[in-house]
Amino acid sequence: MPPFDTFFHIPELDPAVRKSFRREQLSELTLPLATSLMEGGFVAVVAAKAFNVEPWVIAVISAAPMFGNLSSFVWTRIATGRSKIPMVVALQTLVLLCVAAIAVSPRSQAGAWILLASVVLCRMLITGIITVRSVAWSLNYDRALRARATGRLQAITSLTVVLTTSLAGLVLDAHPENFRWIYGAGAVFGGVGVWLFRGVLVRGEKRHRVMERRGAQDGRRRDGFFEVLRKDSLYARYQLHQFISGTANMMLEPPLVYLVTKQLGASYVVSIGIVMLIPFTLNLTTMPLWARYLDKVHVTEFRARQNAGWVIGVLIMFWGAWTFSLWWLALGRVITGIVNGGGSLAWQLGHNDFAPRDQISTYMGIHVTLTGVRGAFAPFLGMALYLGWDAKGYVPGSTGLSAWVFLLSALLGLVAWRGFDTLRKDVRLRPLNR
Repeated sequence: MPPFDTFFHIPELDPAVRKSFRREQLSELTLPLATSLMEGGFVAVVAAKAFNVEPWVIAVISAAPMFGNLSSFVWTRIATGRSKIPMVVALQTLVLLCVAAIAVSPRSQAGAWILLASVVLCRMLITGIITVRSVAWSLNYDRALRARATGRLQAITSLTVVLTTSLAGLVLDAHPENFRWIYGAGAVFGGVGVWLFRGVLVRGEKRHRVMERRGAQDGRRRDGFFEVLRKDSLYARYQLHQFISGTANMMLEPPLVYLVTKQLGASYVVSIGIVMLIPFTLNLTTMPLWARYLDKVHVTEFRARQNAGWVIGVLIMFWGAWTFSLWWLALGRVITGIVNGGGSLAWQLGHNDFAPRDQISTYMGIHVTLTGVRGAFAPFLGMALYLGWDAKGYVPGSTGLSAWVFLLSALLGLVAWRGFDTLRKDVRLRPLNR
């Protein structure tokens, strides 16, 4: 078997699912040519260097995925009882329109507003895609194979993102105005991915849609946001530790972009490399190893191990920020990138280790919505703490913590690690949901 197939083929998959899995793989080779251009690490650098935006705009761009996550529960309600693939295709098409809008944006204040609105709307649509697609993954892939299957898909996405943004950085360094051609081409090639995704089928979807409709019609309060957290105390604790860990992570991104692009004056290639390419490359190379581990253990044990490594990486980034060293910052990103290769899998699949079969989308909706809550304030908090309240766009009265923000983030990560480790011991008697 060719090396490519050896890496991405999963022989244990049900034959009925295998064809859809291949369609998803082909889609992940093309659609991310568009969506990678809307990743916060890339578009924030474009906004900072091509549009010369204020610090608060960088914070909004970093928070955009989290604003989108706040809409997750709305998407869950909309998707209840509906066919999942047509809904995903419609949302993907709207995402491409957002990408195309940036291609025609003027390099002015008005253009910066168009870019900002496109990014926020795009991330809301992508949240809908993630929320709905997680149901398809849960139905198509058994628990023992789910992390490997989704890991293969995310590995292809990461590879496409790395190649796309690397080439885009070189093109932008040649001439900043080239962003128009980049975003225009991304929208066109992304359309191929949407067309390919149309052929994906979901195993047992008709039966699952009936279950969803019955759950929505009988008025059971257990389907509610707060009711689920009240009744499932272990899942509530899991979300609490996720909240702390996620806040620590999200508050670092805007200060990192500002430090690298503005204060250190790095080029497009170097800026995109540190902010985005290093994490995505490490996601690609380490995800298969993380996937095999996640298939074997409960997500709480997985998170306990993963968070410890993340804290080490952030401490190295703190030293890089303190010494104004791009090399130390890059090394810290390497460590956190390795760790986050598993974190992205756990983020998409962790709720399955808690959710009853008929409430998969509800548990995912809770998880994504809470991600949005922390993301709605953490990037702004991080930028405000880094620059100080007297920086442009903030309230006068403070000088800022500068590099100490990275140390604060590491301490929050340490608290989250301790929480996951304690929870890991309490869920030992709870069987994995298959």
